[in-house]
Amino acid sequence: MANKVNLTDSNKDYSIFLPSISSFYDRTVSKYRELGSDFFPDERIPDAFEDGIDGCDFLKPDAYYNYKWGLYSAGHAQLDLSKANAHDNMVQARDRKNTFILGDSGGFQIIKGVIQCDWPNFKTDDSLRHTILNWLEHTADYSMILDIPTLAAEPTFRERTGISSFNECLDYTDFNVNWFKKNRKYQTKYLNVMQGRNWAEAEHWYDKMKHHDLEGFAFGGSAKNDINIILRTLLKMRDDKQLEKGKRDLLHYLGISKLEWAAAYTQIKRSLRETVNSDIEVMFDCASPFIATAKGQIYTQHRHQNDKFGYVMESAVDDKKLANSNIPFPWGSPVGDRLTMGDICHYAPGMLNKIGKEGKTSWDSLTYFLLMSHNVYQHIESVQRANVLVDTAKTRFDTSHKTWRKVKNGNRDQQFDAWVPRNTLYMVNFIEELFKSETPMTMLDEAAPMLANFNGQKTLTNTNNSFSSLFDVEEQKATVSGEYSEEEQEEASEFLETLSA
Repeated sequence: MANKVNLTDSNKDYSIFLPSISSFYDRTVSKYRELGSDFFPDERIPDAFEDGIDGCDFLKPDAYYNYKWGLYSAGHAQLDLSKANAHDNMVQARDRKNTFILGDSGGFQIIKGVIQCDWPNFKTDDSLRHTILNWLEHTADYSMILDIPTLAAEPTFRERTGISSFNECLDYTDFNVNWFKKNRKYQTKYLNVMQGRNWAEAEHWYDKMKHHDLEGFAFGGSAKNDINIILRTLLKMRDDKQLEKGKRDLLHYLGISKLEWAAAYTQIKRSLRETVNSDIEVMFDCASPFIATAKGQIYTQHRHQNDKFGYVMESAVDDKKLANSNIPFPWGSPVGDRLTMGDICHYAPGMLNKIGKEGKTSWDSLTYFLLMSHNVYQHIESVQRANVLVDTAKTRFDTSHKTWRKVKNGNRDQQFDAWVPRNTLYMVNFIEELFKSETPMTMLDEAAPMLANFNGQKTLTNTNNSFSSLFDVEEQKATVSGEYSEEEQEEASEFLETLSA
């Protein structure tokens, strides 16, 4: 019997990665709990799954691997509370004392049209706000306020929403925050969501919204993935007494997958705990393990090297010749160690699928679920290993932003450590020094070239490009990085919805 792994304990004092749990994944667990063999026949459950499908519910302490944290979005959840507990049982029936769920209000799904919004009557029709607030209060420990991302003003979305400016996004979000504050039930804590496509917008948004007395902050747009904007905002929050212990103890960064950022967030957490608030928590999320599966990809290994810090995803095997095969699944995880290739490649030649036809694929809906479970483990393990490697390298090598200089990508001769990129080492040491400095803004100005390079930019003045640089995907036969655009996330979600129908 394969071992069970506790990923909760191994997260130590790192920033906390939240898997953005796919509704397909939750509903697969939920339907099997409700229907048992009527949903998946006993012979379809892998022989080595001693706890059945339930063992893949990582929120449970006795799962094949335990990880007590996750994010769940109103954008794809069952919002009817009379149905939610059965429909999304993995999240809704969890042990609330020993798990943590961050509720996403679904702002992106609103501007994309997945959640329908009556824009002409946005400020007079409260029905959508009531529905989302009630779901958040029912579901989550902390929740993001219903923001309207600045992405809504971009050409891709403005035709759907009628929103054409940054100020409209800010005005609608401010209206929503005031409404939520008046109508909240105090069954969840709320995060004030910061947005902005550059420093000018991010600073203006913060100055306009900081008076709202909520329990923490979440960050989207360039406020989440431009290190210059992030650090300047945190310094302003510190100086404005917005990060005080017991008042605002949680910071969350939306939709981040790069391992360099995981290490930076860990150092931010440690520095804030040392100098500002000993209880503060820093979290970030992404849906990459689930999206990869929808795209037919599997995490095969980690790439923790100084020239590439990320995950390796490759096309998963899909071949009817492997149906009923006992060949072990070759990629390690507590789920993968319990699988055979026959568990993945279910349909043999001539077998009919659930709609009574012979399809081209050997995969069924359980295949997607099993690969998701494996991918989530691999992603979490990779994040934790990255933090271990950065801590090791940070102990060995001291760096200063004053000695930083740009080197060519992939130039291993200019690296300090075999496993951690030099820019990551420079950044974590810089963050530690920054929050102890009496002149932090001067430090940020001095370090501008280094900060821009960490963002993947040429200069900090070109801040609009930091959003697109997040999705740096290395296309080979394998994909290293695991970053997906929000449009790709929606496409993957829509595909997975068809599987669970």
